[in-house]
Amino acid sequence: MDIRAEDFAREFARHPLARCYLIGGQEPLHVVEAADAVRARARREGFDERDILHAEAGFDWAQLADAGATQSLFAERRIVELHLPDKGPGGKAGSAAIVEFVKRDTPDTLLLIVAPGLVSSARKAAWYKAVAKAGVVSYAWGLPASRMTAWISARAKEKHLDIAEDGIQLLATQNEGNLLAAAQEIDRLALLYPDTHIERAQVAEAASDHARFDIFDLPAKAVDGDTQGALKSLSRLRAEGVDVVPITWALVKELRTLYQAALAARANRLDAYLGKIFLPAPRKRALASAARRAEPRRLARLLSQAARLDAINKGAASGRAWDELITLIIALSGATPTIVCGNDPFHASPLS
Repeated sequence: MDIRAEDFAREFARHPLARCYLIGGQEPLHVVEAADAVRARARREGFDERDILHAEAGFDWAQLADAGATQSLFAERRIVELHLPDKGPGGKAGSAAIVEFVKRDTPDTLLLIVAPGLVSSARKAAWYKAVAKAGVVSYAWGLPASRMTAWISARAKEKHLDIAEDGIQLLATQNEGNLLAAAQEIDRLALLYPDTHIERAQVAEAASDHARFDIFDLPAKAVDGDTQGALKSLSRLRAEGVDVVPITWALVKELRTLYQAALAARANRLDAYLGKIFLPAPRKRALASAARRAEPRRLARLLSQAARLDAINKGAASGRAWDELITLIIALSGATPTIVCGNDPFHASPLS
């Protein structure tokens, strides 16, 4: 069965739980919410164990067969969750392993394939069609900008929110087609203004209270190599009066995670490491990509640099904390080293 992303919630509720699901595509919000829905319902129906596999380069596809064949001593039913990269399972071995898995009559095993960013050409592949025949596939295309306003309006109604039309327009403009960010904004509005009409000014006020979200968004941008985006987030946080200490904490936390992931990648244990940490699937995918690119020794130097910044924050060392933080962000993002121009530390020029 092939279910359109916009129909998934309704159709999923109407039908019995299938033996296998493939949730993928270009819209991260659908992948996150649909996969969460499958996991939650499976748990309610007695699937108490969950095995997570990440099919990265070098993945041994025998692990998938073993996961389906192994009987648990503690629970009768289990979810086998397979995370695929954007190009799908890759070669013939991966495709054959998935096809063989879904052919089995395994009522006590549910296969959930999660594939954020899956290329549309994968929908023509034999493994994709085999999952659709045996269970359910749902592929999410990116939402056209022309439909953003309508989507936000419908989402607000689902949350029982009454938002003024110009407030809806503001949300659409602020989030620029990012449904995940728009959904977070709507959830925040529901907490701030329950059971009341929400004007544009209230939407703007809620949007300005981004500090706690930007604090965690900034390190992710740096790890993804988005130097300008990370510096823009830092500039906004500073303008809103956020102290340098929580920003440093969040950045160091991300840096340590990347360092451990990079070490695991060098030891061919990245799958195992990712399976132990809790992150949304899109962030795990980005972290895995960054870990493969990163050099652990360089990250160790950056951790030493971060330790100096922490000492400055605590008054144990001299220096300008904001300047040190900017330098660390630029280094983490892999950009060309920069120098400060004039009095604005957020606009830098490459060193010659």
